[in-house]
Amino acid sequence: MSERAEPVALVPPHESSEEIAAEYSFRGRYAKELEKKRVPGVNNYFGPDELLEERVKVNQQQMKTPGRRGEIIKQEEIAKEIIRRISVPIRSTVIGKVEKYTPTNI
Repeated sequence: MSERAEPVALVPPHESSEEIAAEYSFRGRYAKELEKKRVPGVNNYFGPDELLEERVKVNQQQMKTPGRRGEIIKQEEIAKEIIRRISVPIRSTVIGKVEKYTPTNI
């Protein structure tokens, strides 16, 4: 009665190992570049938000040339960097304390 859906491959079948290696290399280089971007309020920096400016630039480029894999990868890496920057201060404040979670110590 019910038909099984075909399993979804994580890597499209038309991509070769060279293309996959190039993508991982690009992601790594772009992630390193994003780590250098400065954000206001961190280390007494009160200039423009360079990470937000990069996201705006990528959005504008994506509107000009939709569907390009490079811009999609850049959006994903910017999102990862923002999440990393949010989670680092939280982790650094919790490292010294080890508490058992209970609903009362939220």
